[in-house]
This record gives sequence, structure tokens and C-alpha cells, in this order.
Amino acid sequence: MYEVFADLHIHIGRTKNNKPIKITAARSLNFENIANECVERKGINIAGIIDSASPYVIEDIEDFLKNGEAKELDNRWNYI
Repeated sequence: MYEVFADLHIHIGRTKNNKPIKITAARSLNFENIANECVERKGINIAGIIDSASPYVIEDIEDFLKNGEAKELDNRWNYI
């Protein structure tokens, strides 16, 4: 058994370009800030982004992947 730290219910407030996603969330809650907070301060391995179906959030995530700031994991769970 592997130990994994996760937060599976995270809302995004704004995109990197300041487009609103969830109006009631803080403006600083964009994908980049959330990802950095998870990894650098909280030690979270897995984060569930509730608003990831938004085209603007998808664009932010794709930029994060293109810039090499994150990587996609395969579906076989052999990375744990």
C-alpha cells in the first residue's frame, strides 16, 4: 500500500488571464497558484480540480504542461 496526500475538491476562482471561473472563490485561486501551493507548501501528490471542464482552465493546464511545469501521468498507476 502507498501513502498519498491528496485534496480532491479544489475550486478555481480565476484563470491565469484573470477570467472568472467561480465568482465566489478568491482571485488568487488560479491553477498555477493552486498547483504550486499543493506541491511546495502542503506536500500534496494529487489534486482534484472541480472546475477543470472550463475551457479557460483547460487552457491554463495545457500551458502548464507545455512549459514543463507539470507532466501528465499514465493510467497504469506505476508512478507511485
